[in-house]
Amino acid sequence: VWIMFEDIERKKKENPGILGEAYFVGRRALLAWVNELLDEEYTKVEQMASGVAYCQILDAIFPGRVPMSKVLFKPRNDGDWVKNFRILQKVFDKENVTKPIPIMKLIKAKYQDNLEFMQWMKNFFDVRHSGEPYDAAGRKRAALKKQKKWQVFS
Repeated sequence: VWIMFEDIERKKKENPGILGEAYFVGRRALLAWVNELLDEEYTKVEQMASGVAYCQILDAIFPGRVPMSKVLFKPRNDGDWVKNFRILQKVFDKENVTKPIPIMKLIKAKYQDNLEFMQWMKNFFDVRHSGEPYDAAGRKRAALKKQKKWQVFS
């Protein structure tokens, strides 16, 4: 019975609902958090629409479970953004994360849609991250190096 209660409490934290405290985190705090975690320089919430940062955040939460070499770090169009979100969705599925990803809304790069998903992701990170340091630059470098190897052989 105790295990079931803990599981229910964890699910509530992962999916806080529209009035959860996660939705009261402002854009500046969210951008500062993402930039610090990923060693990046995002200036707008709408830049999250590429899906790249979300893939990296999930890589921090679930080390080694995100196929980072498949992430398109320099997406050129909406199709590339969709590919990044599909990577995200596959990891959600494998890790039994029930949050739906509104891909078609997010890739439109509208402020409100991306803010809400970013707020949810921050809450999810706070609930699920182990606290281990994340080497974002190193993981990105390794992924790009692997991508270059694939380009040579293709």
